[in-house]
Amino acid sequence: MATTKLIVVVGATGNQGSSVAKTFLALSDRWRVRCLTRDPEIFKTPGSLTKAFDGASAIFLNTDFWGTYRPAKAALEAEKRSVVPASKEAYDHETTNGKNAVDVAAGVPTLERFVYSALHAINKTSGGKYPHSLHSEAKAWIVEYIENQKPELAKKTSLIYPGCYNTNPMLTPRLDPGSGKYAFALPVRKDLQLPILDARESTGPFVRELIEDEAVGKKLLAYDTNLTVGDIPTEWSKASGKDSVYVPITVQTMHEKLGVPWELLDAPQFLNDYGYKGGIEGVVEPSQLKKKVQTKSFQTWLGERNWPELLAA
Repeated sequence: MATTKLIVVVGATGNQGSSVAKTFLALSDRWRVRCLTRDPEIFKTPGSLTKAFDGASAIFLNTDFWGTYRPAKAALEAEKRSVVPASKEAYDHETTNGKNAVDVAAGVPTLERFVYSALHAINKTSGGKYPHSLHSEAKAWIVEYIENQKPELAKKTSLIYPGCYNTNPMLTPRLDPGSGKYAFALPVRKDLQLPILDARESTGPFVRELIEDEAVGKKLLAYDTNLTVGDIPTEWSKASGKDSVYVPITVQTMHEKLGVPWELLDAPQFLNDYGYKGGIEGVVEPSQLKKKVQTKSFQTWLGERNWPELLAA
């Protein structure tokens, strides 16, 4: 019987991590899977991570920002205070956990492949124009830490940059009672290319490709379908049978009238200026991989949803 290798999936209860775990569990002829949650105690105690990573041939790491940000934001809102400090608290939490995980992974003698789920360095790429998106900056900091402080681990590392989740609230329109049409009110330009990913289903197959078939060092923009923003209402209408329309909206309006925090609004401005590949040197797309990764298209996913039930909710 062939010897199986061990992959450790950090964040296995999340959208991306659960997909990676499911994919490798189905490869039991050659892989064993060890799943870790995002329990902060695991990250705080180097001994826990050392035990968790012991014997790993591959590690998938997705660090968490939102688990800290959301309760911190809610607490500040309850006190009628600015929510800005919630971003810094979540940034510090994520970078500390990421550094601890990277430090331990760098010392695993059996490790062959390390895949980290990354995001754009929005502030750096924009020259400080967009400084508020700390959920992106935390992951960009961890990438730089690997590259600059852990050169031996960097030689084993590939990066996956997830496209826009298909479950992103911006991709679900709202009924405009005046026109009777469903409106996609979006703060991005109509001709922007928006790569869309079903994170719960497609992350795993892309990570498997990076680990098993690709050379180390790939930076993959992972997506199922790459549409322009203007195409999205058309595809949604085909699937739902309802009329829909793209409606441009400014980030200022979203912030001032809808209460959306700047933590979430720098990213669309950045995308308008730089696109989804902005600032990622050497990034490749799915079509450039050695083998075609079979995933479900955004259009198919839309067509499989129960729109009468969803729209009635």
